[in-house]
Amino acid sequence: MTHINHKDISELADEFGTPLYVYDKQRIVENYNRLNNAFVKNYPKTKIHFSVKSNSNVHILSVFNQLGAGADCSSPNEVMLAQKAGFADRDIIYTGNYESYDDFESLKNFDVKINLDDSTSFDRLIEQFTPDIVSFRINPGIGRGGYEGITTGGTDAKFGIPYEFAGEAYKKAKQHGIARFGIHMMTGSNNLEPYYFAQTVEKLMLISKNIFDQIGAIPEYLDIGGGFGIPYEDDELPLDIEKTAELVTEIFAEKCQKYGFGEPVLFLEPGRYLVADAGWLIAKVTGTKHSYKKFVGVDAGMSTLIRPALYGAYHRAYIYGKEGDDTVVNLCGQICENSDVFAKSVHLPVAEIGDLMIIRDVGAYGYVMSSNYNNRLRPAEVLIDNAKPHLIRRRETFEDLLSLLP
Repeated sequence: MTHINHKDISELADEFGTPLYVYDKQRIVENYNRLNNAFVKNYPKTKIHFSVKSNSNVHILSVFNQLGAGADCSSPNEVMLAQKAGFADRDIIYTGNYESYDDFESLKNFDVKINLDDSTSFDRLIEQFTPDIVSFRINPGIGRGGYEGITTGGTDAKFGIPYEFAGEAYKKAKQHGIARFGIHMMTGSNNLEPYYFAQTVEKLMLISKNIFDQIGAIPEYLDIGGGFGIPYEDDELPLDIEKTAELVTEIFAEKCQKYGFGEPVLFLEPGRYLVADAGWLIAKVTGTKHSYKKFVGVDAGMSTLIRPALYGAYHRAYIYGKEGDDTVVNLCGQICENSDVFAKSVHLPVAEIGDLMIIRDVGAYGYVMSSNYNNRLRPAEVLIDNAKPHLIRRRETFEDLLSLLP
């Protein structure tokens, strides 16, 4: 591998240094259009809200705003980032969990949709202000994700109201004068099987009928979350998004008609599917070691990309300009933790100090989860648009680390 969006990777490293996050704008646009077109042609009242937590760089968010997406935000600061990127309040959803009074206080002057994680969240919200429309996140008691840490539904998940008790939350909201409602359910992440999404929607529709029959209302929108996966490994097949959209929208439209919901808006909240494969991490080989095993170290680490250490996530890696699988090595970072390993027993060409290591599929949950552990500095970010690189976040400096100290 030598180029990203027709731009030579070695030139990027020379110009911007390493480690470096690089994003391909054209790939982002392609991913969005593929997903949006698949759903809209089957159910025109579909609205994509990009999951800001997956990549919150304002310049990336601006791309989605220009494409006509909304923003799915997990904190008040993400709401304000979305606003800075140009999103109108009406196109922003706030979905928190264990929200504080301060969280709701900061939202009261915004006209964003609020999706609540629990009925006690509504109690705290109503002390601050009364929104025009309320949605609750439902936990259906089932969930599935690529790793335990990204499974967001089921009896062990911290998210959502158990579906058996969700009706009480909506009754409480109606008693406080709320007359407009939505409903939300997301049970997992990085799923590659179309029928999983069909089963999830079927479950959501049945739960929705039971809830809205109880309160004598119909939902203005039903939010099925995200969870659309990408193949991180060579032997994985990509999600058939056309099939997924057909299955989901067929069930959605049929149940809406059957249950008397009319034509509510179908909300999607993808993140990974839109940006993961549009991002690469470029690092430089800084050392090789023959110990009990062979190790290759680079000038990045779990402070730069934590997914492998946190979840055991796998990311394919390449050496710039080299091919083959001549050696079996552990690819490591510079952090003083034995878990700071990007890949174990990975087949790579023979690495030499100064080689460029390219780690792919890091556009989602990469930079946003970075840290200053070991007082390492966060890398720069570059967005390539038609072969032209644009610096969208400068590299951190030691002075940045000191700037918050009194």
